[in-house]
Amino acid sequence: MSSALSLEGLGLGDVEIVDIPLADSVLDRDPATLYGLRNRHAYGAEAAALLRGEVDAIYVKGTPGIDVANLISATTVTEFGFHPDPKIRINSGSPRVLTVDEGLAEERPDLVVVLLEQLRRAGRWAEAHPDDVRRFVAREVGASEEVVAAANGPELHFHLGIGLEPVLVDAIDHYKNFLFEHGFLAANFDIDAWVDRRPLEALAARLAA
Repeated sequence: MSSALSLEGLGLGDVEIVDIPLADSVLDRDPATLYGLRNRHAYGAEAAALLRGEVDAIYVKGTPGIDVANLISATTVTEFGFHPDPKIRINSGSPRVLTVDEGLAEERPDLVVVLLEQLRRAGRWAEAHPDDVRRFVAREVGASEEVVAAANGPELHFHLGIGLEPVLVDAIDHYKNFLFEHGFLAANFDIDAWVDRRPLEALAARLAA
């Protein structure tokens, strides 16, 4: 929401944030009433609040967001998932940050390099197989290929690689600072000290050899 407002020269102080209470976990309900589902529908409570007139706008993302927006015939006020500035696009799910246990990174860096190598191979394969990527993602998230294409754009297969491009690290730093400023992090930290570049550098050296 903060990103969307910033595109119009506004901030969080220009709107009223409304908390939407969520129902208890479906795991607490009688299994006979779940119809095989183990989780609530993404954005279900938010969509219901919008339809009841309790809020004027909600934020949705990804394939679940496209699904619920189409279900209720919502009107798109702004869309910034494909904005050229990563600091505008960034959220809790994009870009996806690869993390490992610090003990693993220090004691078995070779295994971290193996993981990175496999991810690199998968990313290269994805670039050459756009139709398969769209199908696999649709299967993973439980959505149609049409919805996956709408949510991720036509170049999804080019965005499954791994790297530490400065523009992406800067975007993560920007998001980290936002979380700290709004009380989601107990303490701030140096993003450059947090990012461990050694495994990727070791992989690059291996590939060069």
